[in-house]
Amino acid sequence: MPTNKKALILAGLLMTRGGYSYERSIPKGQVSGLKLLSELKAIVPGPLDSRYASCSFCGLHRGPVFRCDGEMHVQCPDCGPYKVDVSEQRNWSLDIDWMIRKLRAALNIAAHVAIQKLYEGVWQIGLYKKRAVILAERIELVVANALNLFHGKTPRLDSWVITPRPLSRTSLDPLLGTATWWHLEDCFAIHGNGLRFVGEEGGVIEASVEPRSVAVHGPFSETFEWVHIPDWSNDPIRLTAAQAAIFEVLWRYRGQPQSAETIMNKAHLASDKLIDVFKIKAANRGDPTYEGPMHAYETLVVRNRRMGLYSLSEFQ
Repeated sequence: MPTNKKALILAGLLMTRGGYSYERSIPKGQVSGLKLLSELKAIVPGPLDSRYASCSFCGLHRGPVFRCDGEMHVQCPDCGPYKVDVSEQRNWSLDIDWMIRKLRAALNIAAHVAIQKLYEGVWQIGLYKKRAVILAERIELVVANALNLFHGKTPRLDSWVITPRPLSRTSLDPLLGTATWWHLEDCFAIHGNGLRFVGEEGGVIEASVEPRSVAVHGPFSETFEWVHIPDWSNDPIRLTAAQAAIFEVLWRYRGQPQSAETIMNKAHLASDKLIDVFKIKAANRGDPTYEGPMHAYETLVVRNRRMGLYSLSEFQ
């Protein structure tokens, strides 16, 4: 995929998330896109306090940064000291003003036409072919305010609505018959130092650009609710919230063995053993929905029974 395309997909992801996103949460395949967005000044760095850093393991605490053997470390009150990874502390936000300026230029919207903030995360950025152009961080914000947006005191029937493609898979257009929904990543492209309009075909979303199941943390999805095990299936395995919490804690410890008590406490679970969360009832044996998570546990978790310690295998 061209870097320009990756960059626009990443811009859509940051726009959907809103606020600041840590660099560690950006899919590896889009890092080159991050560099391009930075060069275009389409993103802005978040505040970085060199005296303190967020814990990459638990994500719950910020600890003081100190130098040890010429390297910087952070002291988490729960997880203890560890070496600081600068990239894990950097965070970025999409510059929405940049996005609005470039979209207006791509659509040849006259400079004297005012920009209106309609709701939090929703703007009318001008007119295209005498129809209102609405930009929103997420399609849900448009749907939630649709009655006032399209049928209120200032009717905006047949508007053009621009949003990033939604993160979850859907086959429905919630604005069908009311407005034309343009997906930012499909109808525009990064060209030079701005955006170029490439088409106005609204359509059905057959698959998400950044599906919730895509592998971000090694074999795990961003929320750890999905895990990819190639020898099990071409499709990812869906985990329960409790199973996902365990894998997330193991991942944050970067392959360092931990006791069951530590892992379960960090995962906010009451069970004494990790296996309790993955056990399969007799009635569910043979069902891939339950067998899949157990296979993931047996494949990825290294167990030192003598010491009572657990870690992830082949940690990357």
